[in-house]
Amino acid sequence: MNRSRLLGEGGAGSFSDQLVTEANSRTNSKESGPVMTDAIDELMQHSKERGNLGPMLNRAYKLHKANPQLLDFLVQELRDVRESGWSCASVRSLWEYARWVLAKRRAPGEKFAMANAIAPYYARLICILHPDFNSFFVMNKSQADEDLGTNLEPVPKPGHVRRLMWADGTEIENGWRPTTPHEPKPVQRRERVRRKPATSVGLHDVHAEAK
Repeated sequence: MNRSRLLGEGGAGSFSDQLVTEANSRTNSKESGPVMTDAIDELMQHSKERGNLGPMLNRAYKLHKANPQLLDFLVQELRDVRESGWSCASVRSLWEYARWVLAKRRAPGEKFAMANAIAPYYARLICILHPDFNSFFVMNKSQADEDLGTNLEPVPKPGHVRRLMWADGTEIENGWRPTTPHEPKPVQRRERVRRKPATSVGLHDVHAEAK
């Protein structure tokens, strides 16, 4: 797939159609080798078939194709939080954390590398691809539900985090599933900034400056 061409041409609404069409048109020929797709590609194809590939979902898809490490990072961080004994986490907090520690590329047509409006889409993508995280973090009603064909369960008892469901009421794990499961790969993080320790000033230095 000529990925540089897909990233460099077309308006905001054409990127997903181009990528999905080109991925589907390729065959396992000797020249090209096997078609490489991931779980997000499959989900976008599923959304396209449902007629729900809207502008915001398209932006989330472009962000993923430009920065696949972001989804890997969020999933791995959620696993680390859970393994540390926490009963819940915050995708939005991890979204902000990712801004600091990940090197990112700005997707075509985007003003920022990680627009806040796309965060709710990633929260739902995580629940769809990793149902074991469903109800591990809070989600609020969002346009992402209409675009992805999902819905939050009715407001439960206090202290209970609402689960994500498919719009027809089917449990996430019992509905559409990708044939290529998402498994996060190791993510390279920016080197931590370390400040040099402040130089202590001796009493004789103070007297020397005073003269």
